Amino acid sequence: MTDQRFTELLGKQLAGEISPEESVELKSILADEPALKKEHDVLQAYFEAETVEDENIDPVFERVKAQIKIREQPVLIVSKNKSYNIWFKIAAVVAITLAAVLVYNRRMIFSTQPDLINAQTKATEVKTIILADGSKVKINSGSSLKYPAQFKTDTRDVYLSGEAFFEVQKDASHPFIVHTAQLAVKVLGTEFDVKAYANDTFTETTLIRGKVSVSLKNNNDQTFILKPNDKFTLSNGKGSISQLTLFNGSGGDKVIETAWLNHEMIFKNNRFDEVAKLFERWYGVKVNFKQSALKAVEFTANFEKESLTEALNVLKLIENFNYSIKGKNVYIYR
Repeated sequence: MTDQRFTELLGKQLAGEISPEESVELKSILADEPALKKEHDVLQAYFEAETVEDENIDPVFERVKAQIKIREQPVLIVSKNKSYNIWFKIAAVVAITLAAVLVYNRRMIFSTQPDLINAQTKATEVKTIILADGSKVKINSGSSLKYPAQFKTDTRDVYLSGEAFFEVQKDASHPFIVHTAQLAVKVLGTEFDVKAYANDTFTETTLIRGKVSVSLKNNNDQTFILKPNDKFTLSNGKGSISQLTLFNGSGGDKVIETAWLNHEMIFKNNRFDEVAKLFERWYGVKVNFKQSALKAVEFTANFEKESLTEALNVLKLIENFNYSIKGKNVYIYR
């Protein structure tokens, strides 16, 4: 409880919302806990150094926001005021929770919770839900998100299989944690995408705005802190951070990782077997390769409203192959 209270008080202090009584309480905790004081000093120095971040990320955030133009289901609402920007920076508090709350409560973080609502999406379907705390989640096709009707614990825990985009409401005293089979993505308030399909060989977290921490389920000591434009990828048990991927379309640069929010399917130099998985989720089919060599062929394309046959015919213009469709099965061959 000391670690959790420390996280809450530090978040309020960095946001300038701590009361005099809470300030005294925080000083008392720091006096009694040298390890927490060290984490407090390091994080505060890091936070104070982050003075130009919002200016740097605005162009990217605007590109993502421009992609989301479905009127009946708005996903992002941006208010550029001082308090809003500060609260995004408070997500840096996760840096200290890695050594304290996250490790301390690891069994709880990765456990299965009872009495959860299960929101599922079928192929070709994208669903938007609003959680009890006001956070918005847009769930991609072929995905499942489990969440409680009400958040009643110190953390706001949800469980994802597949892909979803999160707009998390700020609440420093109740961190938001997205659990997948291999990761825990922890935030206080931010916009980010998590991709964790069971039949993929990788898991991704793409951060658009704010800060998040990503911890590995099978490694207590390995944690990654993401800043805007960062994409974390876990593949073959190894984590790495790269930059999000841009696609130069007719309307300007688009962020590939979040293109699905506007019902677009974009891939850039992707292998045919990777494209096949996108088609399976997008069109609700099963793609079968009769020659294994075809799986390694690479494609770059952008699809919006094309049917399955239209999309396959476009790919045929790039690479010579044939296909046949029998019910829900697609056969690729030369």
